Amino acid sequence: MSTSSPTIYLLHGNDEFAIRSFLNEQLKPKMGDSSEAAMDITTLDGNTQKLDGIKSETHAMPFLAKRRMVVLNNPLKLTKGKANQEKFLNLLESVPPTTALILIENEILKSGQWLIHWMQKHKDRCWIRIFSLPTGGAMTRWIQDQAKEVGGKFHNEAAQLLASYIDEDPRLAKKEIEKLLTYVDFSRPVSEADVRTLTADVRQGDIFEMVDAIGNGDGKTAMFMLRRLLEDSEPLSLFGMIVRQFRLMIQVRELLDEDPSQDHNTIAKKMGSHPYPIKKIIPKVKQFTLPRLKIIYHQLSDVDQAMKSGQLDFTLALDLLIASLTQ
Repeated sequence: MSTSSPTIYLLHGNDEFAIRSFLNEQLKPKMGDSSEAAMDITTLDGNTQKLDGIKSETHAMPFLAKRRMVVLNNPLKLTKGKANQEKFLNLLESVPPTTALILIENEILKSGQWLIHWMQKHKDRCWIRIFSLPTGGAMTRWIQDQAKEVGGKFHNEAAQLLASYIDEDPRLAKKEIEKLLTYVDFSRPVSEADVRTLTADVRQGDIFEMVDAIGNGDGKTAMFMLRRLLEDSEPLSLFGMIVRQFRLMIQVRELLDEDPSQDHNTIAKKMGSHPYPIKKIIPKVKQFTLPRLKIIYHQLSDVDQAMKSGQLDFTLALDLLIASLTQ
């Protein structure tokens, strides 16, 4: 990365897969040879770091590359309270041009948010990008664009069906796109029949059954479904599916509480989601109150932090989560 590059980067949004892809495929390669560049890349987490330690990393001189790269996940965890916000901004002010500080927040920050406001005032040294999960029709177009990038093609109906199956999960979608294009040998567009043949909705069904068991306090069935899901999914990927399921359930529950007469098409349109998963979610949501769903979502957030910080093994974390939710 040249010294004319920005000093502070902010990558924020709810599409964690796109953020990590941009970091690994766009930013890190600019550091130069991967083996040498690794010596000048440091990854930190606002959940476990203190400002002094982050300042030491950002002010260290590069070893082999022209610039150091410091990746700071969850920076806003360091900025609770006005005093800590000011200290954090002072740190940003002091970052030397020999360092690229990459701030990563896995939520969309609003335009008036204090960090966004400060960075917009310092455009000469700051760079901001939002990474939003594609939803509804946008996910269908995203699937078609991804296929086109690698030399393949999806019929529109096939892309719509895949979008409904993968439930707005770009990481899972990318794997399925590659699998389907390989299946047709890139010689013809992927059809709706191809998607139905190769991308079964089994895991989604198992997730629904596990959610049912959690709602009924049936720990034995919930644990059985978890074990079944783990046979085909990595723990971190599965956890992401569980989080998305409860996030959708909260949104559906809120809309149903406002107007119980709404059908799944109306709710899906308001959420910017595909009607297919919403139709299946509505009966499950009726087992939960909104406060109960929010409590579960907070528990999921705690587990997420424990896994990403290395405090808990992924599989063990899922076991403990199910046990906690069905007590």
